[in-house]
Amino acid sequence: MRRADRLIEIIGHLRKADRLVTADALAERLEVSVRTIYRDIVTLQAQGLPIEGQAGVGYMLRGPVDLPPLTFDHDQLEAMALGLAYVTQVGDAALAAAARAARAKIDTAWTGQTVPGVIGRRVRSHQKPERRAPDFTAALRAALRVRHVVMFDYRDAEGTPSSRRVRPLALTAFSDGWLLIAWCEDRLDFRVFRLDRMRNPIVLDEVFAEEEGRDFPTYLRERSPDAVSRR
Repeated sequence: MRRADRLIEIIGHLRKADRLVTADALAERLEVSVRTIYRDIVTLQAQGLPIEGQAGVGYMLRGPVDLPPLTFDHDQLEAMALGLAYVTQVGDAALAAAARAARAKIDTAWTGQTVPGVIGRRVRSHQKPERRAPDFTAALRAALRVRHVVMFDYRDAEGTPSSRRVRPLALTAFSDGWLLIAWCEDRLDFRVFRLDRMRNPIVLDEVFAEEEGRDFPTYLRERSPDAVSRR
């Protein structure tokens, strides 16, 4: 890890902490020596960052910090470019547009050109058209952010119809399309729904509170990927 990146990492760890962070803990996280952490803290303090504390006790930020612009190496840029290329292929219209705009910024940073040509993109993605998210996915993404209950009609793998009222927890792009992971208020259990089998989704004004046992962390603990349902 470059020293500049390590300094940003140290700031990030201190910003998230609500108590003193020891040099030993930082050294373990960043896989460097404690002496290196001491030198980095002195450097950050000399740059005017409000870091208080002392060696052997710990450190804490005592004020707001404006981080410098992020920098990425070549592999990181390629990883982001590939991910964004994937999103432009499978995302809903709004998400795909956002990915194209973000990728244009990466292209500019990568090539130094104001309007880079696609010919310069050597890491690419191509997905089947049927994998693209349906138009209503943008509304589901919004419901996820604000925790609104969603209702929709659904047909399972056998074609059996049902109406569902769910608490949306996460969206997953998988090999054949998109999945909505949710707590189903009709079945009182976690369910995973294929978006291509959903019809007439409605995002209600009703807000749900996160409840232990019905939240996404519980789903991740209790349901392995091999147990994902296609109900």
